[in-house]
Amino acid sequence: MVVDEVVLSKSVPGALEKVRWVELHYTDLTGRLRVTRVAVPSVPSTDAIVAKVDGSSVGMAPIERSDLLLVADESTLRPIPWLDGYWRAISDIYVEWGIRHPCDPRYVTQGVEEYFDSQGLRPLVGVEVEFFVFKEVRLLYRVPIATAYRLEFVDRSFGKGLDSNYHTVGEVLGSYLSEVALVLGKYFDVDVRSYHHEVASSQVELSLGAKSPKALSDGIQTVKYVAKSIASVRGLKATFMPKPIYGENGSGMHVHVSLWRGSTNVFHDPNDEYGISQLARYFIGGLLSHSRALAAIVAPTVNSYKRLVPGYEAPVYATWGPANRSTMVRVPKVITPSDARVEFRPPDPSSNPYLAIAAILLAGLDGIRKSIDPGEPIKENTYNLHRFPRERTLPRSLAEALDELASDNDFLKPVFTRDLLEAYMEIKFKELEEVLLVPTPTEFFKYLDV
Repeated sequence: MVVDEVVLSKSVPGALEKVRWVELHYTDLTGRLRVTRVAVPSVPSTDAIVAKVDGSSVGMAPIERSDLLLVADESTLRPIPWLDGYWRAISDIYVEWGIRHPCDPRYVTQGVEEYFDSQGLRPLVGVEVEFFVFKEVRLLYRVPIATAYRLEFVDRSFGKGLDSNYHTVGEVLGSYLSEVALVLGKYFDVDVRSYHHEVASSQVELSLGAKSPKALSDGIQTVKYVAKSIASVRGLKATFMPKPIYGENGSGMHVHVSLWRGSTNVFHDPNDEYGISQLARYFIGGLLSHSRALAAIVAPTVNSYKRLVPGYEAPVYATWGPANRSTMVRVPKVITPSDARVEFRPPDPSSNPYLAIAAILLAGLDGIRKSIDPGEPIKENTYNLHRFPRERTLPRSLAEALDELASDNDFLKPVFTRDLLEAYMEIKFKELEEVLLVPTPTEFFKYLDV
């Protein structure tokens, strides 16, 4: 990547004029956070913090048209507490001055907000982000000669229920999570509502309060940045890989959605048994109807499908139910009108949050438009049910999910361009081939002596 220069806005707070460096953050199509640090000149000359970037190095442009611009969203400028003299700004990607890059994931989320606004609706989105924190991860990857990994846990969870580490207090992870939550709130304006140890070994969760889609997506990327940075300082390794441990729960990124007209939550109905409106039920219908295609965006890695199996608090079937964590869509208990919302459980934290949240909202909106009936709610454990047709079962692999997205994407087209969808699927098919063609240690264990 080549970065030329940065210029400082005249509207930036005066305190920033004493800062030497700004970290410009942006997100590529896969959801990977990219960072470049640029020097702040002593005399600002224009009205924006801008840097030039080689788009061909991050899969955002062909080499013959690779010059792109990063333009900082100055509302996201925040001091980085562990780096003296550094500030962070989340950036938008431009093809040239005044022209946004159509494949910039942040631009997609902005487009969703504008599209819902044109319908007289305002989505609010919250999220639960689960991830693992290990003492150490040793990786040996010298293809085709050697592949291996070794995990060193901070703590172990021996089973489920009373034997799990859910909501336990450990010194190492407790102290780590407290620092992460404090830094996120104090320095980065991320609304952390709760945090705790999750069910699996060395697994934790942070819950973020409801915000606009773009603001929440910014928050998720900031959580990853802060969680990894603080873990590194403490000699730990934070990972948002969906399923690093065989036989234990994987990490999800459960997305909570409500829709508003002005100050009214249109998902609420005080006369309904579960407190949700018919509009909310149609939204659920859209999520269930497009769930197989959505999987390619919200569960976008080969590893994602090791999480989406029965028995590990991850959904498998296109079902919904009140307070039921075995269903794909859960309706949390409604105490006040603002509580009425739906929780979509298939996403995991390896997804690009900007694309995932945008796709979820568009799928739900399609359900509202077409009055898609989600059927009756499921009140029993869906893992014990085995009569669901293929179209009501999540894909079992990334390849299957990508095929579904290729045939079911019209609901995305109000915002997702054809070029974006084609570029995304091309990247994911290449990734799929790269991962599947490499023999794994398990394959050697099972097949070496056949």
